[in-house]
Amino acid sequence: MSGRAKQAGLKRLERVSFAVGVLLLCALLYRIGLDTLVRNISEAGWGLLGIFALHGFAILFNTVSWRCMLPPHSKVPVRVLAPMLVAGEAVNAVNPVAIVGGELVRASLLAREVPAPTALASVALAAMTQFVGQLLFVLSGLPVVLRLIEETRLQRGLKLLSALLVLLVVSVLFLAWSQTGLAAIKRRLDRFRWFRTRWLSLPERWRTLAGEALSSVRQRPGAFALSVAASFLAWQTGVVETLLILRLLREPVGWSQALAIEVLAVTIEGALFFVPAKMGTQEGGKVLIFLAMGLDPAKGFTLGFIRRIRELAWAAIGLITLASFQRSWRRSKSAPEPVEPSR
Repeated sequence: MSGRAKQAGLKRLERVSFAVGVLLLCALLYRIGLDTLVRNISEAGWGLLGIFALHGFAILFNTVSWRCMLPPHSKVPVRVLAPMLVAGEAVNAVNPVAIVGGELVRASLLAREVPAPTALASVALAAMTQFVGQLLFVLSGLPVVLRLIEETRLQRGLKLLSALLVLLVVSVLFLAWSQTGLAAIKRRLDRFRWFRTRWLSLPERWRTLAGEALSSVRQRPGAFALSVAASFLAWQTGVVETLLILRLLREPVGWSQALAIEVLAVTIEGALFFVPAKMGTQEGGKVLIFLAMGLDPAKGFTLGFIRRIRELAWAAIGLITLASFQRSWRRSKSAPEPVEPSR
């Protein structure tokens, strides 16, 4: 199958999954009732502003994680990186068809401060540490989930998931630390003609970038560990958010239950990453989780809906930030060159 045919197939999958997600969202809203949703949200009241502000901590932790993956000589402060991160997240939120669209935006913005290869490498490494942080977050919470879920088949599935995640974490860390791991993977992929064609079409500078980036990780293991730790804390803010939202919705849960809800939600959304905008999966997943845990499914749907509102609010801030970056660049390009005084 040609690359163009594969791309068309992915586009078709995204459109179908988005349509199915919309239908699922409408079906859940019909089942739960619009009046129930409005009543639940009104119970949260002005506390929703605190929920929106809480996401700022996740942005801070993710920005610190990204900053750790920049070379030590790159003097780009967190206060400069944070708006770039928010702008990239906004692109992913409103245009999720391109999975790496937000990452490319972040690299493009950072390329105004550091060389483009350095910017792209830092974004790629930050994505890797965020992925490792996500895996560790899910693994750390699965023992709690197993204690709260009594359904035997679901427990077996979660134990299998734990084993697969451990294997995945080990594989990622091996790739990061092994000097020959990346080369061995490339030799195996070279057997496929489509990979060789695309690999050779890349500029030579970009082909050596992955090896150089992983080499920098091996030289700075402390920075890698700190980046993963910051990302792990960012995932933990989701637990705090879940806990506070459910308290506002008068569905009091403890930390263990909030952790289990968030771990299962992250797992479901990660498995269905190809669904644009998490359409239907965010609300539907939480309904399933609440049913499995013996909680009110209407509150689970409301939790997912409030999350969606929060994401859209921060996406609006991110798009405004991105537009501000673009305006400042246009002004700098149109500014006249300074004229040197004649001697």
